[in-house]
Amino acid sequence: MDSAGTALEAGATSVDLLIRRAEIPRINRGKGMGNAGAVAGYASLPDDWKWRINSYVAREQLPPPRGSMLRVSAFPNARFRQGSALVSAEMVGDEVLIQTTRGPVRCDFVIFSTGFKVDWAARPYLSEIAACARSWADRGMPADADPGLAALPDLGQAFEFLPREPGACPGLQRVHCFCYPAVMSHGTVSGDIPAISDGALRLSQGIAASLYVEDVETHFARGQAYSELEIFGDEWTPWTEGAEDVVA
Repeated sequence: MDSAGTALEAGATSVDLLIRRAEIPRINRGKGMGNAGAVAGYASLPDDWKWRINSYVAREQLPPPRGSMLRVSAFPNARFRQGSALVSAEMVGDEVLIQTTRGPVRCDFVIFSTGFKVDWAARPYLSEIAACARSWADRGMPADADPGLAALPDLGQAFEFLPREPGACPGLQRVHCFCYPAVMSHGTVSGDIPAISDGALRLSQGIAASLYVEDVETHFARGQAYSELEIFGDEWTPWTEGAEDVVA
């Protein structure tokens, strides 16, 4: 919607929004499931509930913001083509001819706002991690689960990647995934505005905890060498045998 609004405001002659669904989603199911209990407790849910919740939200999808819809619909040259899934596209002269399930559309420019899929093996800087990190597909995927969730990483308590084979990939657990793909493991605490502060606290505390565990010998040695006095020895007079007892 924001891409369409920007094009319209920039003077586009017309904008056709090709929408695959017959009806634009109106209810944010994910928002309806959000609460303090989910923030604190989602990570402790059994796998079947994590698959069930995220598959349901993925199938329902999220509505665009009302303000974005009104921004676009304010222009009479904006057309909402619902139920228009893309079939093909080709250049015909200087135009793009798009075939949809509701007929052809001719246009000068195409803006793709079709979402994304998680395919970290396709990214060179993530390919080494993807080769050895565990995903949710490795945990076992229910038959009715949304297939797009299978590639999401199976993360530890501090959003750290976990090896597919125990003991493999030394250093992998030092890499933390604090972004959308953490949703299966931790819920919506690494991207959604209402809970991202809670997620950031969980991440920072988890990293601090892991650093403490790694350096526990150093911390113990510092404790042994610690010498700051709390009391100085002049706060009381030691009792000696034979001294006159004084009862207050």
